[in-house]
Amino acid sequence: MAFMVSMLVENMARTAHHSWFSAPNERGTWDLIISCLLTLVVCVWSALHLNVPTEDSRLRNRNVKRLRWILLGIFAPELVVSTAFAQFLTAKWLCREIRKDVKWRKQEVQRALESIRQGCYFAVMGGCRIQTGDCIAGNPRLSLTAEGVRLLSFLGRLPEIQEKQIKDKSKADGLAKSLVVLQAGWMILQTIARVQQHLPVSLLEINTIGHVICAFALYALWWSKPLDIKDPVLIRREEWMDKFVSLMWMCSPICWNKDDYISEIRCMNYLPPAQRDVLKPHKTHFSVGSIGARDPKKFIGPLEEFQVDADGQQLDHDVSYVISGTTINVAKEHEIFFQIQKSHQGLQHSKNYCRRALKDCDTHEPLPECAIERWRLANELVDELWIECEKRPDYSDFFFTTSSLGIFVGELIYVSDHIPNLPSLSYLGSVNVHRDMLKSVLAFAGSAYGGLHLSAWNDYFPTQEERWLWISCSLATGASGIILALFFLATQKIRAFENLEHFIRNSRTLTWMGASVLGPLFLVCRVFIVVEAFISLRRAPAEIYKTPEWSSYLPHL
Repeated sequence: MAFMVSMLVENMARTAHHSWFSAPNERGTWDLIISCLLTLVVCVWSALHLNVPTEDSRLRNRNVKRLRWILLGIFAPELVVSTAFAQFLTAKWLCREIRKDVKWRKQEVQRALESIRQGCYFAVMGGCRIQTGDCIAGNPRLSLTAEGVRLLSFLGRLPEIQEKQIKDKSKADGLAKSLVVLQAGWMILQTIARVQQHLPVSLLEINTIGHVICAFALYALWWSKPLDIKDPVLIRREEWMDKFVSLMWMCSPICWNKDDYISEIRCMNYLPPAQRDVLKPHKTHFSVGSIGARDPKKFIGPLEEFQVDADGQQLDHDVSYVISGTTINVAKEHEIFFQIQKSHQGLQHSKNYCRRALKDCDTHEPLPECAIERWRLANELVDELWIECEKRPDYSDFFFTTSSLGIFVGELIYVSDHIPNLPSLSYLGSVNVHRDMLKSVLAFAGSAYGGLHLSAWNDYFPTQEERWLWISCSLATGASGIILALFFLATQKIRAFENLEHFIRNSRTLTWMGASVLGPLFLVCRVFIVVEAFISLRRAPAEIYKTPEWSSYLPHL
């Protein structure tokens, strides 16, 4: 017995004891891949705040759309950031305009939108849908755009949407967003520590850092935007709404025929009571945001002779032109307006201009009865809009287009079947004044994304060919972004560059080259960068798997 006790004591003496034992200061390949994938998926998935889907969308369609946006966020994150920036500018613009209306009417509290910032984001993402009634065939439910909400606010008819309604529909969670930010911040902190301690950073980590930075930008731009809203707020039909719906439909692209892109309001000349005989030379000032300012000749139509100013210059939204001949034909489907319109009506078919009668218009279908009813209802609202603009003259150019042919209602996009997530680079879909800034931001974001990956040109690559391919793809992405950014900035200052942009956008040859050559090359570069970030781990230096010594950053004696 004594012998056994002595042996036990001896064994215990031989056993080493530790109060704290640190884990090995290394990581495995699987740990690296899982960490980057987790950060990548969390950043891309949770940062996406998509707009309200169409009314007939199903779960499968929504999931497919979200998957497409996730892929877009992985291979071209600057497009997602630019989309968020466009929506941020639009919401900011709408918020500012609503506040002006509140101040103008001396309202102490904006009852319709208690939380104006979140409410404006809700409106911009298609959260307000309106019942149309009999003035639109089929009685569809249409989404109000930012400009549609702005029109309602301008005339004091903003819909009553309570903040709690928005929060109830939104799946946003501040805690969840904060956790994602912490996870992304840890990835950046770890990378900085590796660089500071002269440890190599893998290509996969560099690629992940790019998406982390984009995720931070998305959160900053979309923090107030409601998340994952399936069903919008439906604005129930009331009698006063019919005239708003009629005018909005007549001005918006949703009423266009796909073959001619001519709206119902295009030929309607507005005659204010006190300004029916003051129209002079052939000159047009397009309303702010009007689609006509992009291509005046195509917008006004192929008249006998057309000239954009004598020296070929175009200033802001002013366009001057020459019209030879005084006889203007009228499309057969528009002859009915001359039979039913009265002198007291302000919105009348122009007597010297009919867009649908010009030679490039091939579609001449009879007008439905609801089109005549829309015209009658729109007459009531246009007078109200004109009177309000007389009280606030700064908005006349926003809502009306002045011309020697007459005064016309500006063709802004007020309603749509849904609000798309990705805006057009030539026209945002609303608030056209921001399009130049959007294009510049997109180009700079692309150059930053390419520059980040180009910074790894001297890192370890499994083969020399992969190194040069990585450098080439990164350089192409970054350099193209810088060139486009400078070009877009120049178009805002130098008229010649704006004319060049207009030529490029309307050239079929250049458009084909962009879609068939440059587009696929751009896609190949992006796919290679992402794929190479993963496959480069098949051969990597041993220092890749060492982790930073965090104790060197802690205060100690």
